[in-house]
Amino acid sequence: MSAPQAPPSAPAGFRETQLIDPFEIFVGPVFEAGEGAARRYAIRVDARHVNLRGRLHGGMLMTFANLTLSQAVWAATGNAPCATLNMQTQFLKAAHEGDLVEVVPQITRRTRALIFARGDFTVDGEVIFAAASVWKLLGQDQGG
Repeated sequence: MSAPQAPPSAPAGFRETQLIDPFEIFVGPVFEAGEGAARRYAIRVDARHVNLRGRLHGGMLMTFANLTLSQAVWAATGNAPCATLNMQTQFLKAAHEGDLVEVVPQITRRTRALIFARGDFTVDGEVIFAAASVWKLLGQDQGG
């Protein structure tokens, strides 16, 4: 068994995202650059994130998608409590240890109780994964 690796440092132009969820903290660190709707998120793929074939594990990509899309939903709602209702994903190309995976999440629609978000996840500018999700704003029920 190899010695634990030190967590990666922030890529140039990025700062560490302040995560509060214990699972997200465990798989991080996650980095961000920019502000508001243009905020970009990134994660450096390390040995914890790959499968036995040395490729970024699909579950890790889905975790990163849920994490980053939720950050966009949170920002768009002033940190309102929310929960993932649905997430659709497309795995397009493999990423490997050492790759920097980036995304700029987008809010595509909002109703009183739901928010729709999506993102294209890239390595060196090439889309490797896409995700779209629907979020429930908790405490925003319309009766019933």
